[in-house]
Amino acid sequence: IRFHVGVADSVPKLIAYEIIRPVFKLRPSVEMVCREGKVDALLGQLAAQRLDIVLADEPASSGLKFKTFNHPLGTSDVTFCAAPQLAAKLRRGFPHSLHGAPALLPAENTAFRMALETWLDSLGIRPRPVAEFEDTALRHHAAGDGLGFVPIHTAIVKRAASQNGWKVIVRVSQCTGQFYAITAERKLKHPATRVITEHAQLRLFA
Repeated sequence: IRFHVGVADSVPKLIAYEIIRPVFKLRPSVEMVCREGKVDALLGQLAAQRLDIVLADEPASSGLKFKTFNHPLGTSDVTFCAAPQLAAKLRRGFPHSLHGAPALLPAENTAFRMALETWLDSLGIRPRPVAEFEDTALRHHAAGDGLGFVPIHTAIVKRAASQNGWKVIVRVSQCTGQFYAITAERKLKHPATRVITEHAQLRLFA
């Protein structure tokens, strides 16, 4: 059995991997083919039946010319992290300690960036952007070098902090991100689609 997955480039790679990880345990085994790109391009491949599913951090638009179905996988709030010295500094007086602090941010016009800006604007806080990244791995490496604080979805913060040598500043439940499995069919027929949806809803984002 082959399983073709499209991963929107705005979805953190650790989140994407945690979502698809149960597929590797399926029996009979499934050969997985993963493609990454802009969500619009991936949805085009979904419509052409070159993909079985698209993982995204926003639902497919209802204005598309072809039928898609959004299956909510779950919601994760956000944890702010940084290299140990910077994390200790920003922990004092949070969240106002973020005002003027060096920030490593997701790219503009992504769902994650808009959620962050909405929360920061509500508090009148303006960090100092050091860099914006489309690639989450680059953002994580920069944070490991102490170049600024980084917002991370709490669902993966334990693993991400361990891999990159970060310390947690604080978890913020008021700022959240949502994740979706988008398919061309209402009913989830592929066994791999069913298993990742159930795993995400009942365990990863529970």
